[in-house]
Amino acid sequence: MSTEYIIRDFLEVRSAGGASFSPDGTRVAYQSNVTGTSQVFLVPAEGGEPEQLTDFQDSVSFARFSPTEDVLIFGKAEGGNEQTQLYLLDLATRQITEITARPNVRHDFGGWSRDGKSICFASNERNGKDFDVYVMDINTLETRCIFDGGEWCAAEGFSPQATYVVVRKKHSNSNTDLYLCHLETGTVDHITPHDGNVFYAGSFWLPDESAFFFVQDHAREFKGLARYSLAERKSQYVLSPDWDVEGVAIDRIGKNIAVTVNEDGYERVTIYDAIRFEPRPYHLPAGNVYQTRFSESGSQIAFSLGDSRRTSDVWIHSLETGESRQLTHSRQGVPPEAMVEPELIRFASFDGLPVPAFVYRPKGIKPGMKVPVVINIHGGPEEQYQPAYHPVMQYLVHSGYTVIAPNVRGSSGYGKSYMALDDVEKRLDSVKDVIALREYVTGISDMDTKKIALYGASYGGFMVLACMAFYPRLWAAGVNIVGIVNFVTFLENTAVYRRALREAEYGSLENDRELLRKISPIHSIEKIEVPLLLIHGENDPRVPLSEAKQVVERLKEAGRHVELLTYPDEGHGIVKLQNRLDAYPKAVEFLNKALAYQPSNETR
Repeated sequence: MSTEYIIRDFLEVRSAGGASFSPDGTRVAYQSNVTGTSQVFLVPAEGGEPEQLTDFQDSVSFARFSPTEDVLIFGKAEGGNEQTQLYLLDLATRQITEITARPNVRHDFGGWSRDGKSICFASNERNGKDFDVYVMDINTLETRCIFDGGEWCAAEGFSPQATYVVVRKKHSNSNTDLYLCHLETGTVDHITPHDGNVFYAGSFWLPDESAFFFVQDHAREFKGLARYSLAERKSQYVLSPDWDVEGVAIDRIGKNIAVTVNEDGYERVTIYDAIRFEPRPYHLPAGNVYQTRFSESGSQIAFSLGDSRRTSDVWIHSLETGESRQLTHSRQGVPPEAMVEPELIRFASFDGLPVPAFVYRPKGIKPGMKVPVVINIHGGPEEQYQPAYHPVMQYLVHSGYTVIAPNVRGSSGYGKSYMALDDVEKRLDSVKDVIALREYVTGISDMDTKKIALYGASYGGFMVLACMAFYPRLWAAGVNIVGIVNFVTFLENTAVYRRALREAEYGSLENDRELLRKISPIHSIEKIEVPLLLIHGENDPRVPLSEAKQVVERLKEAGRHVELLTYPDEGHGIVKLQNRLDAYPKAVEFLNKALAYQPSNETR
């Protein structure tokens, strides 16, 4: 008989990532949630005992070594409010200095200059709505604005000699622009004029500042890698895969460039010659690879590695020896062999569109058995479910549930036409994808169609509510985490700096109010007849708690079974371990009761 695990065993898994090399390459800073929140740790690059550098109640969002000194920049917000402040950590003294200290302002880090004298970042300090881009002298903390073009802008980083900073402006999540800011003259060049929706991001420079690489999908379905020549003032593709390029890292000397491609939800990295763009004979370990970063010498590359059954850890690959080694060893209470690798399928939706989905089937299903089903819908909507380690889903499978995670229309990773199939007036077509998935499930003999529950967070929470309100008789229960129920009140109350981007996706309050009302589940919420659980952080700046409260009020008035769990020190999602250990066991217990399901060892 296989070992029986409880949900705490799955939730208490630790992870590590976000590696950054010290200037001499002998140490690596990274983030780990071993304390219950994400904190900064330091470990020798050759391996050894890690040292904890920060100890906050809230998570650290990133940490980056200076390229020249033993100092780190890291970011942290309070209670999930996403108002990130920037901090400087001096490793010689262990002194931490808050270098922004504007608690009502969000700061998005852009990078260090290569001489270690400056950083660039974006913030909405000017009016709370628009993000401008700044350069800060790290010694004097003197700051100057270099770009104030309105909308949500991001600092993409310095050129090697700090002649330029590249700025990205987001008109929507699928339509962006790049600007080249000359720091001495103050001139700004718009280098990506275009029509329609085109995505541009990144700045990965050759050392002589003759050119830089960036990601774009101009005239293509998928994001490729382009090279922009400053002399010619034009770009051309150097890599055009049939999947999206999602990550890029280049070494300081411009010899090697690492490119991450999302192949049907799986992250694969290839290292190329940065001039001829021929693949190098370096092979990283199997699994999903994220957050690649070269050492200053270019002789090593750090990355995060994990998969559906293994938590994320930091690895290092030596370009001199061709060997990879695991640098961190995060605790994982449930061994990989006790968990399930999902199967990637495609089902036909209402209009014939093939929709991909990952299916996790419990072990030991015997002939004649029927198991309950949880459909897990991702957020975004311009996101993608990927087969990483999802502890709650793995526990449900371990307990005898089948879990299906679809990438409905509107998801990223399948081309920009697919991502646009749910825009504005087509919003409810993505809901129909879930209905088609349920119909697909009816044709599978070992799945119990009387026990199908919905589970989703953020936009996935909207999908849960929409499916339950507009198609109420198809489900046994629902779990909605930080989800939208009313697009009008959501857009009115979401953080002011997010509204324009969200209106580009959903429709505007000014021009599309009737449409927003039509697609909002709140106006049909009383049709929900089965139990519903809501989970929400009280500091959520994206989907305010008022969205969940509307649902609870209306369903209680209608005499329905509805429960709400709130957490005063969380924002858009449940991050802290102590809260996760409270919320997710309750969510599983809720599903078990709602489906009258008793987990059995027969399915393990």
